Parts: sequence; C-alpha cells; structure tokens
Amino acid sequence: MQRYGADTDAGTKTNRFERMIKMGLDITAHKKLKIVANPKIDEDGDLINYETEWQPGVSMEWSEENFPGRAEGIESSKVYSWEDSFGFRAGSYIGYGQWRRKLKLFARGDSFQELINFADNEGVIGPIISKKLSKDFLENEERAKEFDKNLEEDQWWFNQYKKWQKAFEMAADNGAVDFH
Repeated sequence: MQRYGADTDAGTKTNRFERMIKMGLDITAHKKLKIVANPKIDEDGDLINYETEWQPGVSMEWSEENFPGRAEGIESSKVYSWEDSFGFRAGSYIGYGQWRRKLKLFARGDSFQELINFADNEGVIGPIISKKLSKDFLENEERAKEFDKNLEEDQWWFNQYKKWQKAFEMAADNGAVDFH
C-alpha cells in the first residue's frame, strides 16, 4: 500500500521526481512586436486579450536584474501585440539543463553565451541579443548536425537546436523570446 505524504500527490499517485520531470521550460518567440496603446486589463491586473497581447512584467525585471542587457529593446511595463509567434517545450527542467550543458560543450568562443548563461526558468531575451544568437545558430548549424550524430539521442539535441534557432530568428525581427 502506497502512503501519501510530502513525496506524493494523493490524487495522481505521482512522486516528487515524476512531478519534477513534468515541470519544465516553455518558450514563446514573438516577431514584430508593437506596443499596445490602451490594453484591456481585468480587476486583477491581468491582460484580458492575453491570446493576442503580452506583457513581459516581473519575469523580465527579474532576468534583467540577474542577466543585465539580455532584454535590450523591450520594456517590462509595456504591453505588446505581435505579427507572428512560435512556441515550444524546451524540456523538463532536467532535460533543458542537459541540452544546455551539451550546447556549452558544443559552443566555441562567445557563441551562444547569452543563452548558456541565462535563466532556466523565466525571463526575456530581446531583439538585440536575439539577433546575435540567431546568427550563432545559423553559422553553427552544419557543425551542430555533426555534433548531434555522436550523442546517441536520436537527434533530440539537434531538433531542439532547430527550435531555438527558429525562436531567435523570429525574435531578431523586433521581437522577443519569453522563457516561462
């Protein structure tokens, strides 16, 4: 008989490790952000049109405090609409951490450093840094394919590489990458 306590959820019978694997990092990249002049806000201070509008807010304030300059070109207090967006799951926190460690092994010089040395849970990377990272991903794409062949991961690492590449390519066009 399973006992429920600090290590389990009684309703789903999942242990702490299983919950941690399900938790993770999601990414949304926005292209061609435009400031919304009069956004509609509900009584709790949340955006009413959250499906078409985005406010970086405290997540960006935190990441800028800890990783200054990453969100250059974006204002945390503004509300934005966008022309196009792309979202993906970067992985569980463990999975994203493993992917990023491999990116660090793969990187040369200052390539990818703004991503490698950034939050793994929340924050914003603005259009200036996104442009630099987009260039890093594009210039290293062929070498990344070769690197991936030695990982024995059925191309998971390279598939994630391509998603990040697309995200930074979009955000380089007056956009942002939102870690959430």
